[in-house]
Amino acid sequence: MEQLEKRLIKAQSKSDVEAANQIYELELTERMSALRLALAEAKLPGPESRKALHVLFDEAAFLDLPASDLLHDPAPDRASQTAILARTNEYVHKTIAKLPNLFATKVITHFEGKQIAALPTGMSATGYEPMHEMGTSSAEVLYRDGREQVNAQTSRRKGLPPLPPELNTIGEFGPMLVVTLADAVKGKIIWSHWEQGSSGPEAVFRYDVPEAASHYAVVFPDVAEGTVHHPAYHGEIAVNPADGSILRLTIVAELKPDDPVAEADILVDYGPVEIGGKTYICPLESVDLARFPVNGSYQSFDTRQSFPGFIKTQVNYSIFKQYHLFRAEIRILP
Repeated sequence: MEQLEKRLIKAQSKSDVEAANQIYELELTERMSALRLALAEAKLPGPESRKALHVLFDEAAFLDLPASDLLHDPAPDRASQTAILARTNEYVHKTIAKLPNLFATKVITHFEGKQIAALPTGMSATGYEPMHEMGTSSAEVLYRDGREQVNAQTSRRKGLPPLPPELNTIGEFGPMLVVTLADAVKGKIIWSHWEQGSSGPEAVFRYDVPEAASHYAVVFPDVAEGTVHHPAYHGEIAVNPADGSILRLTIVAELKPDDPVAEADILVDYGPVEIGGKTYICPLESVDLARFPVNGSYQSFDTRQSFPGFIKTQVNYSIFKQYHLFRAEIRILP
């Protein structure tokens, strides 16, 4: 974070596009807090550099916060940890089940890049692409009777071809929470740390789910349609210690070296949303990240040769907005 902030100070004197190009070239080794992001964005020269910084923020969403950003309050004792987890379990199985039938608009901004993983000695590579925006799309997400569905008829992208199909997710409203917590109980859940949230301290637990207990479904591109894998996975659950509501969930798949995808990770931020005069905890933002090997090329004398030493990174940053109750009203006149 310290190195990044020094670079961002220098970026303030550059044009918006120049600053954006320099930020796209960076890769973080620590997670950036939302507070740091907001402060840094305010100092950048324009919308392109702020967008580049947000991509950097999203890519690092599954890393640990720097030690300086953690709350150093003492960890709760074992009984208090158990009580928090019990409230979380009750929240997932009772409160989530009582969510009304609703629909919301999911707006996705898609980014891609291609990095060099390895290269023969003395060769120069071609095909490297820094992270860059591919476009945006939006669709209506329906949540009815505990089931989530994307309304394909509302999916749209302004006058442009569809976004690449490799990175799609579903389950942010409730299924993801129910499945992850049920799997984590069969694996391991341990206390991690206190973290400052937008409305107060959040209790953060780490969990590990073995492959035998996994219900995290991953479908790989270019593999027979309908082939679903359930890899082992781990992540963090940040909860409100007072009522057990889940405010942040991360899922990091533990994929095998011979899998066609190297990473398949999801993060969802939850928060209060007013729907029909009542307040519910619903998805606010999500980050989906995938990395998989692709062919690039390198120059050998006067010959360009294909070389499978590139990693393609895809990031979806999604915002959930325009929440409405899904219901019909009938007026009968006598």
